[in-house]
Amino acid sequence: MILDKLTTNEKEQMRIAYMWFGHLRTIPVQNILRIFDAFGSPVAAFDAIYKDERVLDGLVEANAIKADTREEILNDDVERWYEWNSRIAKERGIGCVTPIDENYPSRLQDIGNKPVSIYYRGDIKLTEWKTTLGVIGSRRPTFYGKSVTDKFVNELTARGVTIVSGMAYGIDAIAHKSAIEHGGKTIAVLGGGVDICYPQTNIEIYSEMCENHLVLSEYEPEVAPIGLHFPLRNRIISGLSDGLLVSEATLSSGTMITAEYALDLGKTIYGIPGRIDDASSKGVHKLIKQGALLVDDPSDVIKDIFSNSFDIVKPISTISNRRKKNKIDDLNLPPTEKKIIGLLGSEPTHMDDIIRNNNMKISETIHILNDLVKRDMVECIEKSYYILK
Repeated sequence: MILDKLTTNEKEQMRIAYMWFGHLRTIPVQNILRIFDAFGSPVAAFDAIYKDERVLDGLVEANAIKADTREEILNDDVERWYEWNSRIAKERGIGCVTPIDENYPSRLQDIGNKPVSIYYRGDIKLTEWKTTLGVIGSRRPTFYGKSVTDKFVNELTARGVTIVSGMAYGIDAIAHKSAIEHGGKTIAVLGGGVDICYPQTNIEIYSEMCENHLVLSEYEPEVAPIGLHFPLRNRIISGLSDGLLVSEATLSSGTMITAEYALDLGKTIYGIPGRIDDASSKGVHKLIKQGALLVDDPSDVIKDIFSNSFDIVKPISTISNRRKKNKIDDLNLPPTEKKIIGLLGSEPTHMDDIIRNNNMKISETIHILNDLVKRDMVECIEKSYYILK
């Protein structure tokens, strides 16, 4: 048999069978798992399929596979695929675990439609850390969404919580970046092969995570991240997470799909409320109405996760903001610059309010603000709003 040509080790044959079924592009994972049950094991299913073509015909008739899958299997060169898979994994530092492997994430073993193989770069043991939290939300977040996500992730990682997300635009990328910058650990679940950074704007985050955190996917190397994959990968984000923090989401978004998976798994959902007239808050508010916990401070999540087993410390964001101002005070700046900086903090302040409260000429205020921005002490955001950097 083909598997005997590749290895005589029974466990390795089982791994290869899992990986090969996961390699098939035209069959849903739930159908793969049903086939395993029907034949008794992945190896038995593999052997039966390659021993007699009529088995494939029977699977098509039973609607277990499509005619396209039958053709894919018949045209597949297993030995060539296995040689390619092994070579690519070695060259690109990619690992792979299957449900029979010790390092397969235990949080995924009991979810419905669990991945039959997981490819990864980084530290797969991060999936076993004591506390994990999925952080998801809009791909086009407002400044408010960006700010509160950073604040929550900052304080959660300080408590040792591992952040799980999907490395998409917006809230996902902010969650990963905040975890990294604040010294925490983070896991990204991709919608394509782990050797492909998508979107490319996240290349710095991706590179750092492959080296010091964890990037994983149920798709083998070189598989493109197509739209169909993203809703499916959301079940893995939910499965790896002990709870789910939602920061901005429209009613019809991938975030809501992830939340549905989390609810099915009995996970707690934490919703950060937003403005009632903002479409990016509608999804979160719907989840809150359905029973998600409303959280307006990181301590709300921390208390729930750790069951009030310790006192909540002063918010890190407040401490961080005070340190910023103390650091600026040490620079011995001119009184006019100090006056403007004294009006700024981590929340955006409009230029009109700065002008109104500093008793200086408009032209002088604008000149000083521009100079502080150039010196990387102040940041201008969202049309004339400023924050302390």
